[in-house]
Amino acid sequence: MNEPASMPATPPPGPLAKRAAGQENEPLMAWRAFGTEPFWNARVDGDTLIFSTPEDQAGRSMHGRRVPSLVGFVYIGKDGDREFNLDIRPGECSDGMSDNRYEYVANFIYGDTTYKGCAEAAK
Repeated sequence: MNEPASMPATPPPGPLAKRAAGQENEPLMAWRAFGTEPFWNARVDGDTLIFSTPEDQAGRSMHGRRVPSLVGFVYIGKDGDREFNLDIRPGECSDGMSDNRYEYVANFIYGDTTYKGCAEAAK
C-alpha cells in the first residue's frame, strides 16, 4: 500500500525582506488609505509605505513598522525629520466624491499635517 507523501510541518519561509524586524513570522498586511480635500493616498505593503498627493504623484517611499493595536492597524515610522503614523480602524466611511462605501476609516499623520479618509485591504 502506498502511503501519501507527507507535507512539511511548517510551510517554507516566504521572502523576509518585506517584513520588519520582529515581525518575520507575521503575515504581510497590505493596505490602501486615501482621502479627499486634500487628495492623498498611502499604500502599505510589508514595511514600506508609499505616500502620494496630486503634487507628488510618484510618491514618497518610507519605511516603518506595524505596532500592536487592539483595534485596527497602526503603522509608524520616520521620513527624515518627519514622523508618520497611519491608523486604520473599522468604521463606515465614504470618500465624499463617489457612492462607494468602505469598512475602514484612516488617519495619516505626516509631520505636522493630519490627513483623514477611508481605507481598504489592498489587493
